[in-house]
Amino acid sequence: MKEYKKTYMLLAIAKLIQEGKTYISTRELSKAIDVSHQSASRYLKELEKEKLIETMMSPKGRVVRLSDKGINQIKLHVGSIMSIVNKVYVTHVFTGRVFTGLGEGAYYVSRKPYLDQFHTRLGFYPYPGTLNLKIENYMDQLILAEKMSKPPIVIHGFSDQERTFGEVYCYPVVVNEKYDGAVIKALRTIYDSSVVEIISRYNLRKELGLEDGDKVMFFFKTTTRE
Repeated sequence: MKEYKKTYMLLAIAKLIQEGKTYISTRELSKAIDVSHQSASRYLKELEKEKLIETMMSPKGRVVRLSDKGINQIKLHVGSIMSIVNKVYVTHVFTGRVFTGLGEGAYYVSRKPYLDQFHTRLGFYPYPGTLNLKIENYMDQLILAEKMSKPPIVIHGFSDQERTFGEVYCYPVVVNEKYDGAVIKALRTIYDSSVVEIISRYNLRKELGLEDGDKVMFFFKTTTRE
């Protein structure tokens, strides 16, 4: 197996483990890396032969974990990968599919202490709601994580008589090359790292005529503030 394939496989396994999938089946892995079931099984055997992973069978399926050697392999390559990402994908365009959330975005975004800070720090009062996008491409997910590791614009939390609202991190973006907005990340969220929530002064669903499953493009602006 070529070196880049080993690293890609190890990263995919690490992501599944991070998502809480202790029991990783060959079928799950084949879906994650978009190869056939037979190819995924063959790759696992090669990784295990090189002692990059450790596997065992259980009633719930194949248990896969990274060995110390496998973790070191990831560490060896992640620095160079991120260096390439920083140089090549400065204005990387992400694609996500629209989906309907639970409606909590409208409630949180419309809280006055948040609204005032959005206006002061982002330059607009957001439409009461978020555009929810699922990032399906695995490389996009890696680049997204790198982008959102940068210093964000911080919207400070507050308390009212009923409850406490936490901090919100914001990252200015441009949607479909036209609409300014911001990806927001709450410290407490029900979504995993493949989901982004975007706020804008516009009702983006209406402006763009979007329905669930439609694709939307966006890219990060180059500067953020603390």
